Amino acid sequence: MDVTHNTLKETAAAQAQRQSKPVEVSNSLTSKSSTSNLNDAVSKVQSQTLTDDIYTKAEHIPKVTYDRPLEFTTVLADDPELLDKMTNTISHGELPARVKQIQPIYQDFMLELRTNSPTLAQKDWGFSVDENDKLVVSGDITEDERIYLEEKLNENEDLVRLAKDIPDILIKGMEYDRGNDGKGQYYGKYDVTVENFKDIIDVKELLDASATYISTGLLHFNPDYQDNLGAQLAWRAEVKYAY
Repeated sequence: MDVTHNTLKETAAAQAQRQSKPVEVSNSLTSKSSTSNLNDAVSKVQSQTLTDDIYTKAEHIPKVTYDRPLEFTTVLADDPELLDKMTNTISHGELPARVKQIQPIYQDFMLELRTNSPTLAQKDWGFSVDENDKLVVSGDITEDERIYLEEKLNENEDLVRLAKDIPDILIKGMEYDRGNDGKGQYYGKYDVTVENFKDIIDVKELLDASATYISTGLLHFNPDYQDNLGAQLAWRAEVKYAY
């Protein structure tokens, strides 16, 4: 068979006609194809949704912003060394030793007062130490009596010399109780300063509470003065540094 130009032309036209002829697809095949495509699309969306819902450490974690930082209060255990220092300063050491030193001087002063002014000696009055190391008097007495007592007390150099250190000793013991965090559980919870000491601690009351005469007539120091000190603090001082 000879292949001519016309033959090739006819063959090419027939192939082109076949390629351009639409292909008929049954309804069942078209339905299956559409359903498969829909299922694929749904699976893809679900897969993407699950992927977005997986929270990792680096992302999808909401941030919370507070208007002010949180504050935490930590109560530290008692420091045995500081508690020992407080005890040796206020309870059984420096302060009671100073009160004991003052006792005989104070008793001599009161003996002289009872001799020269018995009525005044029996009145309700006390004395303390101000920020200038001066002994100051208060109580249910007249202004003249107050001036008289202050003059007599401050004339007693030994009494002034020993009594003027009481505020510093007490405050030092309180600072031991407060430790490093500035909070106290015992004496240190009270706000006592050199300036307000005179309004809180009655030294005469401490001296009277710590003096006991035994059967032989000798003066005996009563360590229960701590109870009186605690009562004065609880009654007159502000609780400023408690936990």
